[in-house]
Amino acid sequence: MKHPSWTITIIAVLGLGLTLSAAYWQFKRADHKQKIESRFVVMQTKEPLNLNKQFDPFMELEFQRVEAYGILDASYKMILDNRIRRGQAGYEVLVPLSINESDVVILVNLGWIPRGRKLGQLPDIEVPRSPVFVTGTAVKPGLGALELSDVTIEGDIWQNLDLARYRSMHSIAVLDYVVQGTLIDGVTTKFEQLWSKPSFGINTHLSYAGQWMLFSLLIIFFYIYYGFIKQRDA
Repeated sequence: MKHPSWTITIIAVLGLGLTLSAAYWQFKRADHKQKIESRFVVMQTKEPLNLNKQFDPFMELEFQRVEAYGILDASYKMILDNRIRRGQAGYEVLVPLSINESDVVILVNLGWIPRGRKLGQLPDIEVPRSPVFVTGTAVKPGLGALELSDVTIEGDIWQNLDLARYRSMHSIAVLDYVVQGTLIDGVTTKFEQLWSKPSFGINTHLSYAGQWMLFSLLIIFFYIYYGFIKQRDA
């Protein structure tokens, strides 16, 4: 009985190993993202953590609802450009919050504000100099968008949220988190503070895993069909 050559067999085994490994990796990533999503759901049901009283530098704050009392310093604000909502361009404005009676500084995202009619017109932002009470959700900034230009910072305008670069520029040791503000006392500027649920991409990983599994099945099918059935009928 004829059978596939050793060369074809080795290629098929390598291809099968590659596609199955890729599928396994995608399933693992989906499982990891599922755990992150579950953490998000749990954290959103907990009572807000008071950073003035309960902060620990080794504490995991991602997705934790937090509250803090401190001073906002608008002189070190970060204005994220080209943030699109409902098809309209605008800005997200971040300001460092120095938490009272501690050395802790964390960036607070005050929210979204639409861009002015004139290109490059910055919003008027009124931030009180007295201590304010802030509530929101602590998140870790994701990867920034592709930077097509070397000019990524112009004054207070930033194209991407880069905490390492921010620390270097202003010599402020901000935490690795940003508070997405939901209530900020004393800030009279009208910001939109509706934050969408993070996209964890679980279905994307499962879709990719399914595609790799399909490639594995195709390799097995073609190997058997052309290696055995087709040669038997020849």
